[in-house]
This record gives sequence, structure tokens and C-alpha cells, in this order.
Amino acid sequence: MNCRVEHFEEAEFLCPCCGEGKVAQVLVLWLDLLRRAWGAPVFVNSGWRCPPHNGQVGGSKSSRHMIGCAADIRVAPATNTSRDMPQWPEFAALAARLCRLPGWEFRLYGSFIHVAVPREEAQRLWHGQEIVL
Repeated sequence: MNCRVEHFEEAEFLCPCCGEGKVAQVLVLWLDLLRRAWGAPVFVNSGWRCPPHNGQVGGSKSSRHMIGCAADIRVAPATNTSRDMPQWPEFAALAARLCRLPGWEFRLYGSFIHVAVPREEAQRLWHGQEIVL
């Protein structure tokens, strides 16, 4: 089965420090499904991070961002806080429901959500085209 990613571009997941990056297919597919279910834009704050950038932002030394298995996402400009976004509780609840899978991470912060897929998914990377399952 082929799955066309409709709402995300490969560039959204690149490290802002070095412009490099990769992202797990299942993470992109999950984000695209979340976007379809939400019915409005979902933005990637942080996708893949090189080790220096991960250190600069205070990421864990074993962060899944460094292997393409994590993304921090939001539904409004990063300058907003949850109290400025009346839709935030509904979006967070939807993302939490869709993220109840073994080995996944889901962390809710004030203005963004961290989602990570299992580390073994780093073996199947997305290259900006259709995902073949």
C-alpha cells in the first residue's frame, strides 16, 4: 500500500543548525494522519537535530530527535502560549489519543507537544515521497 504525505515537506524536519536531517516514515505518516484528523495546520518546531544542536537546546544525550524518531509540534505560532490558543486542549487530547502505541513517547508542554516513535523506526526513513507499507 502506498501512502501519500499531504501536509508535510521533508525540509520541515531538517536541523536548523546544519540543514541536515532524516525522519522516520512512521512518524511522518502519524503526523499526516493527525493533521487530517485535526483539520487545520500542524507545524513542526523541531524534527531531526544534529548532536551539537541537540546539546544547545538542552536535549537528552539519547534524544530520539538525533535519529529522526521525534518531532515537537504545535498548532499556532511558537510565540503563543497555551492560554492564547483556545483550541490547544482539544488538539492535545486528539494527539494523545492517537499516540497511545507501545514504545511511543508523548509529552505535553505549554505550547508544543513532543512525539517520538520507537528507535527501531530509524531504520525506515522518509525521503519526501510516498510511503510504501
